[in-house]
Amino acid sequence: MAGAGLFQKTRQAYRLFYPLAALHAALSIPLWIISYLGLVDLSLSAQDHAHEMIFGFALAVMTGFLLNGVKKINLALLTVLWMAGRIALFFPDLPALLTAALYISFPILLAILAAVPLFKNAKSWRNLAFAPILTAFSIGETLFQLGRMNIWDLGEERGLIFGLNLICAMVYMMGGRVVTAVTNGAMQAFDDHLKPGAQSYWEEKGFFALLVLAIGDLSGLNFLSVAGGLSLSFCLIMRLYHWQVVRLCRNPQCLWLHIGFAWLLIGIVLRTMGQILDTPYSILGIHTITIAALGTLTLTIMCRTTQQRLRIKIHIPPALLWMLAFLSLSVVARLLMEILDLSPWGIISAASYSIGFTSFFIWIIQQFILSAPKQSPRE
Repeated sequence: MAGAGLFQKTRQAYRLFYPLAALHAALSIPLWIISYLGLVDLSLSAQDHAHEMIFGFALAVMTGFLLNGVKKINLALLTVLWMAGRIALFFPDLPALLTAALYISFPILLAILAAVPLFKNAKSWRNLAFAPILTAFSIGETLFQLGRMNIWDLGEERGLIFGLNLICAMVYMMGGRVVTAVTNGAMQAFDDHLKPGAQSYWEEKGFFALLVLAIGDLSGLNFLSVAGGLSLSFCLIMRLYHWQVVRLCRNPQCLWLHIGFAWLLIGIVLRTMGQILDTPYSILGIHTITIAALGTLTLTIMCRTTQQRLRIKIHIPPALLWMLAFLSLSVVARLLMEILDLSPWGIISAASYSIGFTSFFIWIIQQFILSAPKQSPRE
């Protein structure tokens, strides 16, 4: 049976963590919304919701993207730790120290399995940058758990913001690579190509702007956060300009990748405005980054890397275009919920987000089934 070989290549993390990330996204947002609106008492706090998006969903996507060729026992352990962390959320009476150890173990093991090889094999700063970003998720998780155990009052807040900045850094670096490659390919139709010097220049400057932003948020030095946010916003504008987004707006392969980076720009601008003018801009920026930028870019990147690793034609299928459209609808509805304080918009946002990632879950499982080697019938 074709399905028998569905996950046969279990040394490849994307075969496990891409579907897990999609299923987690499809379920966690609706659960949070119905809990937030008081429709069902799940005892989920805003911190729980943010933690799951950053250290659950986003880290699962990064695991699938960065970790391949790992021993089966290590991949199995990594999967068990990730799933145990998601289950532990619904058992708040577990000993705090045990829960903290469980949550921290996953990013530490991931850093050992993925970041260490990246340190050893990186031939450029662009490749090397992934290693410290990935390793730093252990720091963010530790800070969050220190807050949970009442050891540091600001632990939860600083851990989540630090994790959010790490997501921005990973999306900026990981997404930038994919977007640049796709954009360069699309420009060949015009007998043109991107200028590599401009790409590396603004990528480097944006990375250091993110570093300043992260240091400012972690230390509580608001002027550093504002300086980093403004600098990063400018770098994002320059990257979008050099990608010639207006020229390539009719190319669907480029369009949604560019939209994902545009959402990241909007999110960073809103966050920075919040740091200058106070709320509600900060929370609007955070939701724009996590729902729209992270959702759009991770969906697109997971689709492309799956096709690449399965050695099938790399393109954005029509079904994925609808998934991406649902994500954009989700973030617009979520922002309206925040601005207008109307519950129906939250339900629309959660439903749209869930539909997008449920569709992707079905799509990726179909790709695994179709690519699985056919077994010869027994004689």
